Amino acid sequence: MALHCPATLLIAPVPRDAKGVGDLTASLADERVLAVVRDPGDEVGAQVAAALDVPLEDEPELAEVDTAAPPSALRAIADLHRGETVVVLVPGLVAGETPFVRRELD
Repeated sequence: MALHCPATLLIAPVPRDAKGVGDLTASLADERVLAVVRDPGDEVGAQVAAALDVPLEDEPELAEVDTAAPPSALRAIADLHRGETVVVLVPGLVAGETPFVRRELD
């Protein structure tokens, strides 16, 4: 039994352009997002954070992330954001049927 709240990670590919930023932020309208986490070289992440009016955080290991098995980068993000919902923008991730994948990590 976990004695702490899980973190909710909304894992999304990095939007390609302003329309992609708008589409992603619109899909997050019903979420209480408290931060956006990006790869340090990703300028689009700053646009997403600004559109959501939330803080922006850098995570250098996001290039290794895939949604099937959470690597240490996602676990580290979850440890910092217990009980919170954050958007994680993953470079190289291919968009699926939904704009983001919801993962709750203990």
